[in-house]
Amino acid sequence: MHLLQLPSAYLRWHYVYAWADLLRIYTSISWFLATLFSLRILVSTLFSPWRRLSEHTGRGSTGLLGKLIINTLTRCFGFVVRTGTVLFGLVSLCVWTVLFSLCFIAWVALPLLAPALLVIGFGGMLALIT
Repeated sequence: MHLLQLPSAYLRWHYVYAWADLLRIYTSISWFLATLFSLRILVSTLFSPWRRLSEHTGRGSTGLLGKLIINTLTRCFGFVVRTGTVLFGLVSLCVWTVLFSLCFIAWVALPLLAPALLVIGFGGMLALIT
């Protein structure tokens, strides 16, 4: 009797209970990617100097001009590096979303595909016999 309940129990698990696990996997890996690339921190410090490098105040006008140039260069470099990292992180999140969507479609379709492939296989076998 238990063997007869197996297909219905599997389909119930596959189409009802496993959705929560799939959602948990998606959010967990998305959180990992966002944390790996430190997206929140990089966006909030986008215009900060690179590696907190900055020129301290000097005496005279050359000190002020040098400070302005060095600070502008370190901020521009920090902006470029952080923007590149944020873009790479966003691209990796988009790739993950596309791959998960394909896996999600396969998750829905594969249990329906197995009986269809069995019917096609038996039909091909019968065609060879006759």
